Amino acid sequence: MKIKLDMHSFSTRVSLYVLLITGTVFSLAFVIFYHSARSQVQAEAEKYAMSSLENTVLRIDKILHSVEVAVANNAWQINRYIDQPDSMFIIARRLLESNPAISGSAIAFEPDFYPEKGHFFSPYAYRDREGIQCKQLGTSNYEYHYMDWYQIPKLLDTPYWSEPYFDGGGGEIIMTTYSLPLQDSKGHVFAIFTADFSLEWLTQKVNAMQLYPNSYNFMIGCSGTYLVHPLPERILNETFFTATLDMADTTVADIGHRMLDGCQGFNTIQNDTLSTSYVFYAPIERTGWSVGVACTYEDIFAGVDRIRLVVVVIAAMGLLLLLVFCICTIRQQTLPLVRLAHAACHIARGDLYTPLPPLRKRYDEVGELYGSFGQMQASLANYMKELAVTTANKERIESELRIASKIQMEMIPKIFPPFPNRSDIDLYATLVSAKEVGGDLYDFFVEHDKLYFTVGDVSGKGVPASLLMAVTRSLFRTLASHIKPTVDIMTALNHSLSESNESNMFVTMFLGILDLKSGVLHYCNAGHNPPVVFSSTKKPVFLPVMSNIPLGVLDGFAFQEQEILLPADSLLYLYTDGVTEAENTGKELFSSNRLLATLNSLRMQKPESIIRQMMREIHTHAGDAEQNDDITMLCLHYTPSAHERN
Repeated sequence: MKIKLDMHSFSTRVSLYVLLITGTVFSLAFVIFYHSARSQVQAEAEKYAMSSLENTVLRIDKILHSVEVAVANNAWQINRYIDQPDSMFIIARRLLESNPAISGSAIAFEPDFYPEKGHFFSPYAYRDREGIQCKQLGTSNYEYHYMDWYQIPKLLDTPYWSEPYFDGGGGEIIMTTYSLPLQDSKGHVFAIFTADFSLEWLTQKVNAMQLYPNSYNFMIGCSGTYLVHPLPERILNETFFTATLDMADTTVADIGHRMLDGCQGFNTIQNDTLSTSYVFYAPIERTGWSVGVACTYEDIFAGVDRIRLVVVVIAAMGLLLLLVFCICTIRQQTLPLVRLAHAACHIARGDLYTPLPPLRKRYDEVGELYGSFGQMQASLANYMKELAVTTANKERIESELRIASKIQMEMIPKIFPPFPNRSDIDLYATLVSAKEVGGDLYDFFVEHDKLYFTVGDVSGKGVPASLLMAVTRSLFRTLASHIKPTVDIMTALNHSLSESNESNMFVTMFLGILDLKSGVLHYCNAGHNPPVVFSSTKKPVFLPVMSNIPLGVLDGFAFQEQEILLPADSLLYLYTDGVTEAENTGKELFSSNRLLATLNSLRMQKPESIIRQMMREIHTHAGDAEQNDDITMLCLHYTPSAHERN
């Protein structure tokens, strides 16, 4: 069966998710298992290596101890036959006969100890291919008095194991010498009793320890010189440190110092080839030497790595089989969903009555989905019928709202400048609704050299507010033409709006009558925001207003009128609360303080420029926040000539 992977397919994606989770769980388990197994193998390797090292050290130490005991047990014979110089050859020979590990033995006397024997006298027995031979060791060419094996134990007056050396003129082999100083009755050293130990024999003992196929053993002396090494040219010619000078890993030098300090343990080193090696080491305390074993990473972890490879291959094959199984199974289970999706496409294109594909009885989620989809199809058909009716009604309402908005905007003055023939007054106003229609209003007209103007704000928004706005504006025009004092106009407006006010709506309004000849402003405020008065030379301040109630709240309320003299070149700025209460995305208000600050920066400009700049400032403050209230502004500039004021 051919399987095609479609990354957009539900079955493929679910299969990959299952594979990802399974692979992740397996990987975590495998990593934990591998590291646990690796740690255990490393611990076992360390234990095995250290145990082998300790056994080798014990064997070497046992042999060295036997040499020391043999020398000590034969030393009494030298004192017994001290008067018989030639018997010393027999003593040395018997020491070799009874101790196969000893390759040679000398009894080196002090210079001229036996005058009849000459300046040098050192009977020496040694082994060669023919057996045990004897000879006189000291000659003018071999002045043993200056040898380390003679000088050091004499000076220290203590037994001494020498560093291995090539004994030219003596044993003619690489050896180490155990020296025992002999004292006379006065405590003076008169001779050194030695036992030579062949380094070849010691090498055999060390190399007998074969931990791994590619591991090698080595041994260094007290100064770090190689005593045993797989490369013969390094023995006695190089130290542990000179041989590792070109290594980048400083751990090697640390290992050398620890071995010289008599420490026991192991370290990991990184070779120049980026391979890892492990060095195990233990001291031979009797001589100060140290034995080490170097193993490669492959020697220790080859078995674990083989298991890792096998597990990874098996896991990869298993995950591949799991992927195939999941894709086939999930595709089979989701096939009804694919058919249902095709039917849904026909429904989405408008064919709401397309038949659903057949499905055998299923009581799982797919069966429930089929049943729900059938119900949805029937409900969708009914909904589309209702939506068509609703859409038609909505379009009709939106059309009516557009017409209402157009009618509403035509009710307020919108031609500027409104009085082109007059030089004593300049006026500009704007109204921006928060919805299709709004509840703010402004109006003005000039009659008998008096400017009648008002700004109002109906409570609420939308169609009800727009209707009350239209009524209020019409009443203002009608009443202001027949009733002159502002308080009477406001009282009449309040009476008209209070009658049959079952919706409990109200209107805040500022109404003013400016005598363009005298500059006297009569005004009455019905709960509206106080206007701002300023000029090019005076900072903006709020006009003092009395706290009258809004219109339509209480019929018969006694409104109070106020009066001021508006100086020439003065500006009066009226607005609704949509200006000061404009919010930004952080719910911060534009505020009255910012209103005064903005007007202060604009007081040298004309009314139209002031209102446009103020609108930009409001939009800058609001940013992306939606407008939540109608914004209405009216600004007038009173500029009478000198003869008009008189």
